Amino acid sequence: MHLGKLSLLALGAATANAFRDTSPFFLASTSEILAPSARLKTATSLLEDLSSQLGSCPSDYYVIASQPGVHSTDFSTRKSAPRLGAKMTGKDKDIRSTMTIHDVVGVLDAKQIQNVLERECGAQSTVVDGSSGSYPSDLGTAPRVLFIDFPILPSGSDRAQQLSDNDGLLSDIIERLPETKQYSILYVTSPREFDESDSSLYQSEGNSYQDPIHMDLKRDYSVKARQDGAASNKSLFQEYQYFTPGLFMGLIASFVFLIILYVGLSALTSLQVPYAAFEKDTSSAVQKKQQ
Repeated sequence: MHLGKLSLLALGAATANAFRDTSPFFLASTSEILAPSARLKTATSLLEDLSSQLGSCPSDYYVIASQPGVHSTDFSTRKSAPRLGAKMTGKDKDIRSTMTIHDVVGVLDAKQIQNVLERECGAQSTVVDGSSGSYPSDLGTAPRVLFIDFPILPSGSDRAQQLSDNDGLLSDIIERLPETKQYSILYVTSPREFDESDSSLYQSEGNSYQDPIHMDLKRDYSVKARQDGAASNKSLFQEYQYFTPGLFMGLIASFVFLIILYVGLSALTSLQVPYAAFEKDTSSAVQKKQQ
């Protein structure tokens, strides 16, 4: 059964390109979490399932790794994330439950999962800047949420190496957790297409390590500004869609109704009735009087 998950997503690598606006999700836990895997699921549905399962607070530590700018094909080889792959494929005997969603439609906000754990389990949060590669030696007492904010993966040749380095940092943090405590890993990703064009992504404030519990996040509005400047040079037909599918279907339906009306009117006008049909037949009345 574990061979079917080899290299995390090797089984679904052939069909991953069909969903270019999706990204994977992984969960591995030393606790019993009833979270079945699936090939395709929406971000809203996945968040509801996670809220239901994590609301019972099954673990002591929750490691949430936020990795923007990836696709399922990034995890199609063994070298992509070997340490995470070992936990997902059953090589780590401490892992008791796993969950793999090959394609998550939409963006699953890792901050929402963090809020659920803070609200339902009373967990304190420690934010780790993944771009610096450093983290505090004392990870805090349970219940605790360790939020690792990784930077967007580059699009060049360093992409695979950066993903492997992030996997190493995640593994180092997990190894520093107390052995007597239960932990759950939630590897949350977002699609590459969204990271290149959407301004709602969060970037960590600065590269230096700051207060890990209350690290503020800011939005990157530079991409949005560039988009607004480029949009001003577009024509109306490039900026707006006038001929929508609904309008197209309405025109087709109207054309069909006009054909039906034409056939009906043609049938009515083709009726030919002689004028004698409207005259009163008096011959039968005359014959009765003669009798």
